[in-house]
Amino acid sequence: MENKHIPQHDVVNRVFYALSRPWVLALLLMFVLLPSAMITQALESGAEFLRIDTDARAGAMSSGGTASAMGISAISYNPAGLVSMSRGEAALSHSAWYLGSMHDFVGAGFGMAKGWKLGLGFTRLSAGDMEGRTADRGKSGGYSAYDQAAGLAVAKQFGAYSAGGAVKYIESSIAGTKGTGYAVDLGLKRGFKAVPVSIGVAVQNIGPGIKYISQRDQLPLSVSAGVVFMPISGVMLNFDAKRYVYDKYTTYSLGTEYVLFGGNSSAYGVSLRGGVNGQPEQGAAGAFSAGAGIKFMNADLDYSMTPQGSLGGTQRITLKKKF
Repeated sequence: MENKHIPQHDVVNRVFYALSRPWVLALLLMFVLLPSAMITQALESGAEFLRIDTDARAGAMSSGGTASAMGISAISYNPAGLVSMSRGEAALSHSAWYLGSMHDFVGAGFGMAKGWKLGLGFTRLSAGDMEGRTADRGKSGGYSAYDQAAGLAVAKQFGAYSAGGAVKYIESSIAGTKGTGYAVDLGLKRGFKAVPVSIGVAVQNIGPGIKYISQRDQLPLSVSAGVVFMPISGVMLNFDAKRYVYDKYTTYSLGTEYVLFGGNSSAYGVSLRGGVNGQPEQGAAGAFSAGAGIKFMNADLDYSMTPQGSLGGTQRITLKKKF
């Protein structure tokens, strides 16, 4: 009798082969790029802090990270990017956010047996103490608010493809009232040997939402696709498109990175970055971003800024170290 058992590695190869077909990519791009298709019931998602950049390098390129994010920083953009870690890596990121809020990220990644990579990440948006008001505008004391998420991700290389997934616990609190939830992220990346191009796709924030007492808010479920092109050594062009499913809008970002000297294999280097993005109801000032990076002794110090007109803009600094 013929053996019907199919080896596990053959099943994995067949899955990746099916996902790499042109018609699959075409359908995904149609889904991402459609400006306002009625994909699902109109819902306004919560957990806005999950949309905030956690890496200054990606932030300088207008949040483009689906195909370009590497190492532990990829945990927030496309978990498949964890595969690029050649050894242990840690990252700290801090942002001065709007209205005195602070946004922070800390992460660490490690190599494991059989080529698996493991990443841990923690993100927190703290609004600090805010002044309460009564209906007649009188003072009624203060209260605090914060949002945070802790995640665990794994990734592995499968031939020309790298695949990854992450699970995260989400908590939101305002004036002592807490809401909790969980989410799953999935990602896939592929590089091409014949041309200096890499592509990536990711689905983020798959989950039932955050529950507050008797109310549940949807998470900002998104599907993104990215392309990285390196026309010459030291120059990278990066394009990302991200579709927010429940909010029914799409964002686009075009970024570039120019390595003045050094590179991935060098212990020292300097890079300049910039980007432009398109979002609904966004002013001209918020469409641009810029930043720079310095590499020294296997550590990366990156900076980004995004002006926001009268709001003052945001600044972010990230320190990454390999060990």
